Amino acid sequence: MNLGSRSSARIGVIFATPLIGGGMILSENFKKFYEENVKGVKKILEEKFPEIEFIYEEAGTASDTINALKRLGEVDGYLVFVLRHLTGVLRPILRSGKPTVIIAETYTGAGELMIEYKRIIDRGFRALGRSVRNIVNPDLITKYVKLLKVVHDLKNSKLLVITDQVVSQYVDAAFPMAYGIYNTAAEIRGIFGIEIITITSSEFNEKFYDQVSDEEAEKVVDKWFKEARSVVGHEKKDLIADAKMYLAMKKAVEHYEADGIAVDCWTLYSSKLIKAWPCLGFMELSKEGIVCGCEADLASSALMILMKHLAGLPGFITDPSIDEERGEVIYYHCFSPINMLGFSSREYSPYTITTAHWGGKKGSIYVELPVGRKVTLVGLNAIDGALVVHEAEIIGNEYDEKECSTKPVGRASTESLMRNWEWKAGWHRVMFYGEWKETLKEIGALLGLKVVEEDKPVE
Repeated sequence: MNLGSRSSARIGVIFATPLIGGGMILSENFKKFYEENVKGVKKILEEKFPEIEFIYEEAGTASDTINALKRLGEVDGYLVFVLRHLTGVLRPILRSGKPTVIIAETYTGAGELMIEYKRIIDRGFRALGRSVRNIVNPDLITKYVKLLKVVHDLKNSKLLVITDQVVSQYVDAAFPMAYGIYNTAAEIRGIFGIEIITITSSEFNEKFYDQVSDEEAEKVVDKWFKEARSVVGHEKKDLIADAKMYLAMKKAVEHYEADGIAVDCWTLYSSKLIKAWPCLGFMELSKEGIVCGCEADLASSALMILMKHLAGLPGFITDPSIDEERGEVIYYHCFSPINMLGFSSREYSPYTITTAHWGGKKGSIYVELPVGRKVTLVGLNAIDGALVVHEAEIIGNEYDEKECSTKPVGRASTESLMRNWEWKAGWHRVMFYGEWKETLKEIGALLGLKVVEEDKPVE
C-alpha cells in the first residue's frame, strides 16, 4: 500500500581524531591508518545506504565537538567513530539527547569509550557503543545505521485511531488527570515520535464505512470463503459488514497516509457505534503491510510499528494466560496476522472464520500459527520508559470457543512470569516470531528505554 512520500534520514557522522586538537603521538603511519579508516567508512555508508544523507565532521576535543554539532545542524542521530583517547570528545554528543552509536577502534579509541560508557548506562543517555579492532566492518556499520534509520522512520510514522468522541478529545489533549489510553498517547508521541491521528466512530462511518457498497463487500466475502480452511457459524450474509469494515479501514488508512490503524473495538461495537468487528479486516490489512491494533491499544500498536521498521515483522497482540501446572502460556486474541513470518512473506498460515467467546462473538478468526519456533513477547511500560520482554517456544495451537479464537500455546518460564509480570505494561504482550531480546535492548537504548526481562529466574 503506497502511503505517500516521507522524508529521508539525515545522520551526522563524526570522526574523533587526534589530527585535531593534538594530545597524541602522531606519525605518518597513523595518519595513513586514520585516512584509510575514514575512507573505508564513507565507502560503506554511501554504497549501502544511498537513501540516507550522511554529513561528515571531525573533532579532537570537547570544544571541537560543540562546534561540529553546530555545523551538523538538525540530524536524526549521530554515528561516531573514535580513534583518539581521553579528551571528552564524546560528552557533548551524549548530552545532545540525540540517538548516538559509538564505534571505537580498540587501540586508539577504546579508552575514550570506556571512560564514558558507565556514564551512558547510569544516566540513561540515548546511546550505545562497541569497541572493536576493525571499525570498517560492513556488517557492524550496517547493523547500527539501520537502528538509527529506525528511529527516523518512527518519527515519520502515523497511527490512525478510531474511537468515540470523548476519548478522541482526551487523546489529543493529553488530559492532565487522565490515565491509560489518554496518558499513553502523550508518552508514545514523546518516546517514538509517532504521529497519532484520532477520528471518531461517527466520522469513520460517514466518510468511509457508509461509502462502501454491498457489491464491493460481497467480492471480499467470496474471497474469504474460498481462502479460509473452513467457515464455522457464519453464512456469507453474516460477513458483509465485516468486509465493509475492511474496505472502509483501508480507505481511511490511505486517506490519512497512516502506517497503522487501531480501533477501540470492544467499546464501539458493544455501544453499536461501529457495525462490525475489525478482526477479518485487520487480517487483510496486515497482508498489505499495515499495522493493526486491537482495542485501541496504543502501546502495542507503537511496538508493532517499531518492529515493522526494525525487522519487517507483523505482531500479534495477545492476552497471555498461564497454566503453571504445564509450564505453558496460552497467547490468545480474536485476530492474528496470517503472515507472522514477515510482511513480505507469502507463507500464510491457514485460518478458520469462526465464533469466539463461548459462541457470543462472530467475525473472529482462528489462525494456525507456526509451531516449533521461538517467539519474543513485548510490552511497553510508557510511564517508566521500559520495554518488557519474555521469550517462549510455540508448541501448538488450541481451537475452541473459550475466550478468543486464535490460541497459540507457548512453553515459557511461567513461574517467573507470574512473579515478575510488569503490571504497568498492562496485560497485552505483542508476539513477534524470532529471538529479538538483544536487538530490542539496542534500539531501546537509542530510544531512551530500558529493557525488563519478565522471564528472568525468580531468586
